[in-house]
Amino acid sequence: MAKRIVARGMNAALASGEAGVGEMKPGRSPMRPRQFGVALAAAAVGGGLGMFTYHAVASTQATYTGQVAPTQTYYLNFDATGPVISLSVQAGTHVSKGEVLATQDSSVAQANLSAAQAAVSADAAVVAADENPQAGASTAADYQLSVTEATAAVTAAQNALSLQQNSAQHTVATQSAVVSSAQAAYNTDSARYASECTSTATSSANTGAGTSTSTAGTGANSGANSSETSSASPEATATPSSNSTTHPNSGSTASTSTTSASQEEFCQNLQSTINRDYTALTSAQAQLTDLQSSSQLQSERNDSNLTQSQAVLTAAQARESAAGAPLTEAVIDQAKATLATAQAQVATDQQALQDTKIVAPSAGIVADTAGASGDVVGPDGVHGYAGPAAQSGTSGSQSGGFELFVPQTSGSGGSSTSQSSYMPLITLYTGPLSVVAQIPETDMSSVHIGGPAGLDVSALSLSVPGTVKSTALDPVHSSSSTTYYDVTISLNSTDARIMAGMTVQVSLG
Repeated sequence: MAKRIVARGMNAALASGEAGVGEMKPGRSPMRPRQFGVALAAAAVGGGLGMFTYHAVASTQATYTGQVAPTQTYYLNFDATGPVISLSVQAGTHVSKGEVLATQDSSVAQANLSAAQAAVSADAAVVAADENPQAGASTAADYQLSVTEATAAVTAAQNALSLQQNSAQHTVATQSAVVSSAQAAYNTDSARYASECTSTATSSANTGAGTSTSTAGTGANSGANSSETSSASPEATATPSSNSTTHPNSGSTASTSTTSASQEEFCQNLQSTINRDYTALTSAQAQLTDLQSSSQLQSERNDSNLTQSQAVLTAAQARESAAGAPLTEAVIDQAKATLATAQAQVATDQQALQDTKIVAPSAGIVADTAGASGDVVGPDGVHGYAGPAAQSGTSGSQSGGFELFVPQTSGSGGSSTSQSSYMPLITLYTGPLSVVAQIPETDMSSVHIGGPAGLDVSALSLSVPGTVKSTALDPVHSSSSTTYYDVTISLNSTDARIMAGMTVQVSLG
């Protein structure tokens, strides 16, 4: 047994080689050279890994979301509202520049042009007779010729007016029949709802199977006249209440519940049908209003042409009656002004006749058609849907591109509602496909015209090369504080699987 040494105080503990309670132990011995080398090597390896990771992250190329787009997109419609006579293309059709794609009825436009040309002939004869007065029988013959040509102009104007009125009457009558049909469908379904989906009808349907009570709002009045029903909205039509209580009766609770559920489903389906009827009715009424307005304007113009032609005839007849009387400069100037007006009208009517055809503004491929023969089409698109002002008519076009930040339209209760859709009769894509990407302002320094780009088509798992083609100087502002710019990249590929609208991941450099 070891001898126990009792030591008191620090000096005594140190003398015996033992540390007492509360005293400090000797410090750790210095690190040996081998351990120091291992620690230094570990630090070097860690630093190298850190530098490698930094360079790897720094050298990673940034990618941007883009979209495949044609060089140019044309939205084609007729300049005048009217029915489509022929539509000779469909989606996928390749067309050449100047090819006729669709037509409207041109009989009214042709009649207007004939009347305007006749007016020019009459006015030119009057001016010629005024500027070159002749004596004797030749003067009388010239005046007689002026009267004859002015009479022909009046006849042509009357024919144009009559043809336009008959055409408008037929078109309006046809659309009125569509409105009447839609009105009848709406009235029939509303009356059926009122008779079968009110609380009384629902209770009667459940008689014998159990006692069921149902509450529902008042439906559309089946006896309402046309004007009253037209102003009603589908929200005013009753919807069956879900507050239905079924009481047990002779063990038929399950049968009663099934009957009640079937009746409620029937009424809900009928309500959906009424809503569709109302939408069809309002759309048909809007088309009818457009046609009536367009017909009224055309009729007023033809009336004006007729009045002008009659004025020319009256002047020619007056000259014939006053043969031999000297003409003043004012009379001659008035005749020239009338001739200039008639010539301008000819140019207008020639353009109107040309506008009864939709002609391909460039070679390309038809992306979509939104109508068919018989549909009513005008500057704002098919079925009266409103379109962008810049796209109206056959001259409207839109550059390739897309919106990365789509604005939202807030509806009632904070919900999002879409605006009315623009439906061009024909959508035409032209030129080779390219990719449009929106690059943030902080990365625009890496965009170089003619520089290389990598394009990954996500849907096809396809990587193709590209070349930076152009940069739009007009910035695209997002909802955040960052500004973006549209950068167009040539798609150096002829792969037929690549289609406009596909998403592409773009890397520059």
